[in-house]
Amino acid sequence: MDEITEQFIIFAKLFRRYVNEHHKNHGKYGNLLQGQGRILSVLNLRPNISQKDLTYLLAVRPQSLGELLVKLEKNHLVERHPAETDRRIMMIHLTDEGKKVAKKVTAGHNIQLFQTLAPEEQKQFIHLLSKLSATMQKELPEGNRHETFYEDPRRHFEMIKQLENDPDKEPGEFLKMMEQQEKNNS
Repeated sequence: MDEITEQFIIFAKLFRRYVNEHHKNHGKYGNLLQGQGRILSVLNLRPNISQKDLTYLLAVRPQSLGELLVKLEKNHLVERHPAETDRRIMMIHLTDEGKKVAKKVTAGHNIQLFQTLAPEEQKQFIHLLSKLSATMQKELPEGNRHETFYEDPRRHFEMIKQLENDPDKEPGEFLKMMEQQEKNNS
């Protein structure tokens, strides 16, 4: 095994442990990379959203999201109700307690490890990671055409960034726009 592969494997294993430990310090919902913490972080940006749009933004299967929402409802952090315009659409919103927890979870979002790098090193690191991610994405086999969003974490983060920058736009609009951009780039 070459040294770069060895060092990356070591980094990946340590980083996973580091992130898990970091998020443990932020309580039950502290892990923004999975589970209920992810839902709360998105709802902190968009406190009232359809279950379908939340599924897109989180890149999870509808059944998985439903199970997580049931847990959050039991803890009185979210509520579900039919949309006023279309009763078939379920809207998710944070309760007052949910808003408090979501703010706390989101406040601990950034991982301080990367602050050990100088600003120029951070830019280089971002560039290298982006380059490697793009290469891996190209080399991985295509999955089900209707599930490409689930397989491309870059799309997930792009949608989250767009949600932060344009809170009035519906998440489904982001997905359509990104799909159109991909067609144009093909």
